[in-house]
Amino acid sequence: MRTLLTATALCALALAAPCAVLAGDALPVQLVPVKTVTPLRDFRLSGTIEALESYSAGFRDGGRVISVSVDVGDVVHAGEEIARIDPKQAEASLRSAQAALQAAEASLVQARQARDRAQGLLERGSGTQADLDSATESYLTAKGSRDQAQAQLAAARRTEEDTVLRAVEDAVVTERSAEPGQVVSAGTAIVTLAGVSGREAVFLAPDMEDLDQALGARVSIRPVTGDSSQAVTATVSEISPVVADNGTVTTKARIDEDSARTLTIGEAVEGMLTFPLPPEITVPWTALTSTAEGPAVWVVGADNTVSLRAITISAFTDDSILVASGLKDGEVVVGQGAQGLYPGRTVAGQEVQP
Repeated sequence: MRTLLTATALCALALAAPCAVLAGDALPVQLVPVKTVTPLRDFRLSGTIEALESYSAGFRDGGRVISVSVDVGDVVHAGEEIARIDPKQAEASLRSAQAALQAAEASLVQARQARDRAQGLLERGSGTQADLDSATESYLTAKGSRDQAQAQLAAARRTEEDTVLRAVEDAVVTERSAEPGQVVSAGTAIVTLAGVSGREAVFLAPDMEDLDQALGARVSIRPVTGDSSQAVTATVSEISPVVADNGTVTTKARIDEDSARTLTIGEAVEGMLTFPLPPEITVPWTALTSTAEGPAVWVVGADNTVSLRAITISAFTDDSILVASGLKDGEVVVGQGAQGLYPGRTVAGQEVQP
């Protein structure tokens, strides 16, 4: 009975022999060359639209606000009225300055006439040089008083004109800070204005090691309430070096000028940001194995024998592994077919692109 079983086993082995790989033969595997790639990172961010430049507008002198002619979102044009303060005090000062100038001009006329008379008397021999010098001094004093009165009148006119706050350029009202009846001091912001052109998206990005790599990257931006056809493009122009208490970093993207007018200041938007990371070694998932110490790959030597090498993984993608250390560009690793490998095993196969 034992002899019959042995013969049967030998027959089975003989039938399977053509399909087996003997230990001395090269094991057919997939050979994958190690390459350096520049991975891309995608982020979806939420933010708002802000003006590149904004500034406060207020009165040169304080007073009681009697009207505010604009509201948030209004577009004002250069020279257009924004607000007024009570002009009564300024108008009274203007009238006083006008009267002072009239008096100074009358005194100047009298002083000029007195100087001319003294000059004539001296030329005819009826006057003295001392009289002419005195008249000339009085004339110069009167002229100085007239000049001072003119300057005071000009200042009074500016003060009266400044009771009306006007736009110095075309702008958009982004904030209204005063209401009629409110008493404001000189320089107090009445409204905040932004230029009609020049927009940027301001995002709060998560703090991450590679965020600085995004500077200069392109961003696709669209309104939260819109569709993808409304997307505009922008360029990351600033990344704050300060991390906020909530762990975010303020990131700004300047919107292309042609698209800036399609977005409203304060509008909620989302941005899709794609930027390159530092170059790294990549291998396919099929090359990954492990040891007791951690992840590893089978490396094929120049003599077509394999060795097991530990690696450090920096990141995973859908179809590959990014290797931080343990491999060099140009080396070859085993992809599919690694079952049955051991250190020193001879392999053979065709290289495929990772």
